[in-house]
Amino acid sequence: MKKFITAFLISIVIFTSQTFAGVHQYEDVPSWSEYFYAIDYLRRNDVFKDSKLFNPDVIISKAEFIKYLVLLNSPEFRSKSYSDLPFEDTMNNAWYASYFEEAIKLGILSDRDPKAEPYAKLTLINALQLLFHSQSIPIPRIHEGAIPYTDVERNERYAPLIMMALSFDLFIPQKSDYAGIYRRVTRAESARMIYRMDLASVSYTAPQSSISSFDLQLQKIISTWELIYSGYINREEVVKTELSDAAINAMVEVLDDPYSDYMDPSENAVFSDDLDGEIEGIGAYIAADDDGAITIIAPIQDSPAERAGIKPGDIIIKVDDKDITEMTLYEAVNLIKGPKGTTVKLTIKRNGLTKIIEVVRDVVKITSLEYEVIGNGKIMLIKIAQFNQNTPVEFQEVTEIIQNNPAIKGVIIDVRDNPGGLLDSVIRVLNFILLTDSEIVTIEYSYFNYTQYARGNGDLADYPMVVLINKSSASASEILAGALKDYDLAKIVGETSFGKGSVQEINYFIDSSSLKLTVAKWLTPLNHDIDKYGITPDIIVTDNSNTETDEQMDRALVELNKMM
Repeated sequence: MKKFITAFLISIVIFTSQTFAGVHQYEDVPSWSEYFYAIDYLRRNDVFKDSKLFNPDVIISKAEFIKYLVLLNSPEFRSKSYSDLPFEDTMNNAWYASYFEEAIKLGILSDRDPKAEPYAKLTLINALQLLFHSQSIPIPRIHEGAIPYTDVERNERYAPLIMMALSFDLFIPQKSDYAGIYRRVTRAESARMIYRMDLASVSYTAPQSSISSFDLQLQKIISTWELIYSGYINREEVVKTELSDAAINAMVEVLDDPYSDYMDPSENAVFSDDLDGEIEGIGAYIAADDDGAITIIAPIQDSPAERAGIKPGDIIIKVDDKDITEMTLYEAVNLIKGPKGTTVKLTIKRNGLTKIIEVVRDVVKITSLEYEVIGNGKIMLIKIAQFNQNTPVEFQEVTEIIQNNPAIKGVIIDVRDNPGGLLDSVIRVLNFILLTDSEIVTIEYSYFNYTQYARGNGDLADYPMVVLINKSSASASEILAGALKDYDLAKIVGETSFGKGSVQEINYFIDSSSLKLTVAKWLTPLNHDIDKYGITPDIIVTDNSNTETDEQMDRALVELNKMM
């Protein structure tokens, strides 16, 4: 089916002036309608039949929508009078039964679902889920980009689906800040969605000018797979998962991007653990640097790693006498993690010297935000350890405490050793500081740019503020520091930050493996690209690790007192 559609697209490009000459046209879908081409495209593919009226404004049912998906994706399909369906609420001799049976084969429907709800009026969310299943396109479980729509922001479960659908131009939001994810879908809207999704795998993955080259290279991969399984002498010994994993890993390696990774099911489980609020291990944020060295970004506060003396910038070269210098990040993490009470021996490099540190693993709770009132009750100190889903709610609570306490005159936000986290989280935090419609960040994707604007009331905008950063402040931490520096809303104190100006998206496959891919870079409100450069503080202060004094915090207090 995809080869046919590709050829059809090319013919449309060549023969544009003749496309609509002498073709059938529904009386209620004029040629100037925004849905005309989508409807005619599907009619040409025998999804819709020639008739006098199309009834574009009629709300579509789930059964009718699935019928259209089946007809488009299985051109040889023929309906039959009886099908054995596994659902509680379907009839095996209903008009939709054979379409549902085919939809199960195509992966559009799951036979594990107890009900299919054939006559349910289709909502936008339902339609998008069916569309993605119809093309076997994995839906990310995490969206790290900005979310400009209030109804999507309130339903974070569906945010990855909705935002990816928008990148495919599958639907048109009802308002600039409201997507309308629960609205009913009309026949005309469904035609446009199906049409756009059918083009997505071609137009999104490769420009039309390179379709032939793209198909040729992909065919080489497919042919190699087929040759191995049909002709290789020891093909019985070849494990399919190992072959596919090796192929994907090789493709990702060619990207030469330290933040893009393919994770098999076991590696993905390790990564997913870090998204939870509790882990068992040493309690440290770890990354691979540009050279692949396994590096400590920061130990978690009061963790086994911190208590044992692990410091930011330490490079781990051995785990229990096993050399990890050639391992991937996730292979190394698998060795470092372990059950509570067990000991792991880490050989590290620090300032050119090699040192062995033994760490007793424990249960580590990952807290997002801590705060306390200091400076004789005049200063609110907010320590943000990472930006996760809970951070904006916790920051709002602190904001309300500040507003309700007239004695508090200034704020220190400490994002030292904060490796980042969710992009949407830091944007929501900045809504409490920046005035409405202030630019927060510009996200530059390969296919479009998007600027996120503040939507809050700037509750803390008038408070004197200092932000503390160091060389382990990365990603979302740098978005916060960069925005406040550009608007001169805070004095930045500390060391030049890490310099991570890219955005990753995680795509999950059916076997629980995943692909983490760099999909965009971000710029500060004044269009500064900080990737590999970091945020330079207004006042540079290096913390002396040989003293118990926190020199950076002391300087922050001095500067804030000047401002109050």
